[in-house]
Amino acid sequence: MGQGRFSSFTLAVGESDLYVGFRGAVSSQALQQCTLRLLRRLRQEILDYSDPRLLTSLVPLYQSDEHSPLIESMLSSAERANVGPMAAVAGAIAQQVGLYLLEHHALSELVIENGGDLFVHLTEPLSVRLYAPPSPFSGALSIVVNGQKGIATSSATMGHSLSFGRADAVMVVADDAALADAMATGYCNRVQNGKDAEPMCTALCNEEGVVGAIIAIGDIIAIGGELEVQRL
Repeated sequence: MGQGRFSSFTLAVGESDLYVGFRGAVSSQALQQCTLRLLRRLRQEILDYSDPRLLTSLVPLYQSDEHSPLIESMLSSAERANVGPMAAVAGAIAQQVGLYLLEHHALSELVIENGGDLFVHLTEPLSVRLYAPPSPFSGALSIVVNGQKGIATSSATMGHSLSFGRADAVMVVADDAALADAMATGYCNRVQNGKDAEPMCTALCNEEGVVGAIIAIGDIIAIGGELEVQRL
C-alpha cells in the first residue's frame, strides 16, 4: 500500500473484514473506534431490513420504498447489474464507511478494502494489482487509479462467492464501489469461455458509471475503458 504512504489498521465484524489505509491528522485508534461503531450499525441495517429476501435473492428486488443510503446503494446497483442485492454488499459497505470517514475526519486520502472490494479516495495515483489465480495474468498486471473510485473483482475459480460463469477474474473500476461490485458479479456470471472475454469487456465498459474493466479467463485477457494498465 504505497510503501508507508498510508497509516492503516484492520478490523472484522462477522463476514465484514476491513483494511483501512488513510492519510490525515487523526489518530489510528480514534479512526478505528469510529469505523467499528459504523460497521456494526451498517451490518445491523442489513439484518433489520424488512424483506428477508435481501440476504438470499439472486435477482434484483424492485422496490420503491425509502431506504437507508446503504440499502439503497445495494438495491439500485443490483438492479442495474441484474444480480441479487448481496452481490453489492462488500462494495456498498466499503463505500459507506469511506464516505462517513471522509465527512467526519480530516483525511486527505483513504482506502477501504472489504473482502477484496475497494473504495478509494486519492490525491495521487495508486497501483492496484490484479489477483486472479490460476490465471497466468494474476500478479502480472496492475491498474492505476486516482480520485474517488470503486474497484471490485469477481471470480468463478477462486473464493467462496457464488458464480454462474467461468472467468478467473472480472475486475471493474467504477465511479461507485457498490456498482463496481455488482457489475463484477453480473458480468462474471456471463463469461462462459474465452470467446466471451472481449465482447463482455466491451459491454461492461459501456455501462454508465463504469470507468474500465479487465476480464481474464485461462490464457485470454480483455482490457477496456479508460484505464492505465501496467505490466509488472
